[in-house]
Amino acid sequence: FAVDGLVVKLDSYAQQKMLGFTAKSPRWAVAFKFPAQQASTTVEDVIFSVGRTGAITPVAKVAPVFCAVKVVEHAAHGEEIHPPPTCPVCQGRVAKDAEFVAYYCDNPSCPAQLKRTLLHFASRQAMDVAGLGAETVDQLVDSGRVKNIADIYSLTKEDLLKLALWKDKKADNLLTQVQASKTRALPKLVNALGIRHVGEKTAETLAEAFSLDELMGARSEELEKIPEIGPVVAASISDFFASPEVRSLVEALRASGLNFKRHEAQRTASPLAGKTFVFTGELSAMSREEAGEKVKALGAKTSSSVSAKTSFVVVGENPGSKSDKARELGVKILSEADFLRLLP
Repeated sequence: FAVDGLVVKLDSYAQQKMLGFTAKSPRWAVAFKFPAQQASTTVEDVIFSVGRTGAITPVAKVAPVFCAVKVVEHAAHGEEIHPPPTCPVCQGRVAKDAEFVAYYCDNPSCPAQLKRTLLHFASRQAMDVAGLGAETVDQLVDSGRVKNIADIYSLTKEDLLKLALWKDKKADNLLTQVQASKTRALPKLVNALGIRHVGEKTAETLAEAFSLDELMGARSEELEKIPEIGPVVAASISDFFASPEVRSLVEALRASGLNFKRHEAQRTASPLAGKTFVFTGELSAMSREEAGEKVKALGAKTSSSVSAKTSFVVVGENPGSKSDKARELGVKILSEADFLRLLP
């Protein structure tokens, strides 16, 4: 079979439970990739491209060659290609990802990734700045009025009215939303910063363990003491906050009045406190994100994967494989109606 790799898993549920999960993946499953077939060609030029996540990718212009035809094992070596010492766009610090071959620009204000960074920062899962969509971001960045994330907090109505098709009401609405985002809880801000390998759930875990100042100063060993944080994620967080550009950005956000305080998880006497929910399929009464917020408010947790530690799997329309996994593990499955009856 023409496959490019395989996944090795432990079959024993007891052993799976013993090994558990990181925030990103199970510890009881490991992916293996086969070595790629190689052929020799001539690299005529190399251009370094910076993507939306800061990944610096060498784009080679090569002479055409057919792969999987003939491999030249002892070709003469030409000039070596080295990764750039600084970002080719902003001259920011370049960091090596320990898990992958990729190099990254660690400057979240790099012009090559700024627009995507702003869109993520303003998304509902992050700072939830309604009105800061793709068209507005394009205008703000292209006009030079926003050069980094923190600049949105110094925008004035006069700045916005200078943009094409902006009127009083549109400008007032955006400024109101920007101002409201300053009150978002720390999990939102940690997610909004766009730290590599840190998503919504990991951001919440970190914000419950550290204030933002504590997180900036935390060493990898301290971070790894948190059950959901593995060495790769810990190193990514530590490297992110080691960047002078990131520290400068954080200080600008502090000056703008954002919330850096440690997030206190809600404690409640609800019978759902301490339970773990997984949602799959489409819910009709609310989105899965809204359902997750409701159970968190009752002291429960949410997860993106089903394990033996899962309390309930809530199944909506067109569910995925999570419902099958729940049946295999004997995890209780709830219909949407069952779930709604649990809520106060």
